[in-house]
Amino acid sequence: MSATKVWVRICALEELPVGRAVNVHINNQRLVIGRCGERAYVTQGYCTHMLYALKDAKIADCTITCNLHGAQFDLRDGSVQAWVTPITDEIRERKPLRVYETEVRDGIVYLAWNAESAEKVRVRLS
Repeated sequence: MSATKVWVRICALEELPVGRAVNVHINNQRLVIGRCGERAYVTQGYCTHMLYALKDAKIADCTITCNLHGAQFDLRDGSVQAWVTPITDEIRERKPLRVYETEVRDGIVYLAWNAESAEKVRVRLS
């Protein structure tokens, strides 16, 4: 059986804290999930500036802010909203966060994931 897009249950929307990113491990891959109003968004788990973990990063107005140097990204599309300083462009170019498709149905957050079946996808929040 080949992998196809399946919808995987992550958690109830109300379980997610307002204003802070939480780790979500999908088959041992660390991502982060953040709440923005009545939506939830999943992105890669590390800032693209210095690969610093985004767990516990502040979220305000759908913008996630890295705790290390303050790089900011839009949770909805991963775009860079603020970079550290212009000089760091010489060290590491501005790159958006990878964003994963999510939806909220009946108060439950689901993530689109490539797998043989949703039952084969392991999910853990931390």
